[in-house]
Amino acid sequence: MQRSPARAWPEASTFRQLRLVAPEHAPWTVRLAAATRPWVSNPAFLAALLLVVAVVARMAQFGNPVVQVDDEFYLLTGDRMLHGALPYVDIWDRKPIGLFLIYAAIRLLGGSGVLEYQIVATLFAVATALVIARIARNLAGPHGAAAAGVVYILYLGIFGGEGGQSPVFYNLFVALGAWVMVGVVRRPNFDALALAGGLLVMLLLGTAMQVKYTALFEGVFFGLALLWQGWRRGTPWGALGMMAPALIAAALLPTLAAWGWYASLGQGDAFVQANFLSILDRSSDGLGIALKRLGWMAAYLAPLGLAAWFGRGMARPASEEVRRLLEGWAIAAIVGVLLFGTWFDHYALPLIAPLCVLAAAWFGDGAAGLVLASGRARWRIPAGIAMMALVTLVSLQLINDNRRDRGWGPQVERMADFIRPQLKDCLYVFDGEPALYRLTGSCLPTRWPFPSHLSLTRESRALGIDPMVEVKRIMARRPEFIVASTRPDRDLNPEVLNYMTGLLARDYGIALEVPVGGRNRVVYRRRPGA
Repeated sequence: MQRSPARAWPEASTFRQLRLVAPEHAPWTVRLAAATRPWVSNPAFLAALLLVVAVVARMAQFGNPVVQVDDEFYLLTGDRMLHGALPYVDIWDRKPIGLFLIYAAIRLLGGSGVLEYQIVATLFAVATALVIARIARNLAGPHGAAAAGVVYILYLGIFGGEGGQSPVFYNLFVALGAWVMVGVVRRPNFDALALAGGLLVMLLLGTAMQVKYTALFEGVFFGLALLWQGWRRGTPWGALGMMAPALIAAALLPTLAAWGWYASLGQGDAFVQANFLSILDRSSDGLGIALKRLGWMAAYLAPLGLAAWFGRGMARPASEEVRRLLEGWAIAAIVGVLLFGTWFDHYALPLIAPLCVLAAAWFGDGAAGLVLASGRARWRIPAGIAMMALVTLVSLQLINDNRRDRGWGPQVERMADFIRPQLKDCLYVFDGEPALYRLTGSCLPTRWPFPSHLSLTRESRALGIDPMVEVKRIMARRPEFIVASTRPDRDLNPEVLNYMTGLLARDYGIALEVPVGGRNRVVYRRRPGA
């Protein structure tokens, strides 16, 4: 931030203050850029910078076992896989097997798994930011590209990506695919190397799909872009006809391999039901709630979206084809989010990477920025720094809100410490943190240990079974401890809730009540003789 006399700045009004021309007699701007360019151009220095930013931005949640309920469940599943449990058969969920394999590999690192998965997720975020910075060099200079990587890391915290949500992992594979795709576009001919690059792009997108299936939309776009490139560069129609199925096969290979492995175990139907049919059968929370979520998502994305739009006019791309490719990537990601519906905050995480790439030109433009005026004095804040400051303030506030609303380690560990020494059979977490199964060492009372699957109305038709029948089966085993909440979720299945409320009142007593975030969790213990 530099203070200078008012006369040094041109008169600007309204929105044009976002892009001011630096005064010619202020050589500090030139000297600063020249001094820092070698540093931000150095991959090792940039990697170290991004790592420091990521650790500082995410360390508030390090060690917290209840950062997000999804993270808790992924870690539980990865842990039980190492003890022989098979996803979709022994532990049901609709996420692809690749995500659970990542968490299972993390459990091999030892420890409780909590800090370990958070460190690995941080490294994935840093690696993705590095790839974003590299792609952004096709549109911007080193400063703008470096700023794009930093903003990516900071923006993750706005949409619940401070932990181990699936896009934190699969964004890396998508970004790598985009990077290779840029190389294909920049080749003068669509030769054998371009085809090999195209197959690699589709394999990377297929790998991303085995972390979360929403990468399908970006994969379709890149596949069509590859065919377009081949046609533009004179590839015969016959060759294109053979290339299309090869690209599709490369994209589907990881999914087909997973399906084939399950089929070899006689569990192909379980794989299909969980991975594909359940997505179609799940209902929504209602249009009003979904639109409210979409509105908040759009509001938080607006600064980055505007930066990407401003960058469009400032970019000096390696080629117009590269610029159009990167814009198409962003559009494909946006379409994927809009079509998927429900619009939870973390659904926006795939949009951050392409938007940061497109915003890099604005971040690095020496004439872009904000002006703060006080009397005759004016201060200029470079665009990239302004965005970093804004995103940092918003993300830290939201991360603190998450800690307050979702809870913190000692709260859940207090419940686990109470239950663990008295537990003789399976704990049943009806409405609470699935991390309790791992923290207490409990066996799983059901194939559906993620509490929402059996208790929420929107999941009732997506499980392949009647949730009421499964809850009655669990309770017929008379579990000694049950965890519930004093403030049930508004979408709890009324039939299941009424059944559990009556049974708990009749056969169970409150053994412990603990505030966890914004709710009180209640540990019920079965009464003697009940």
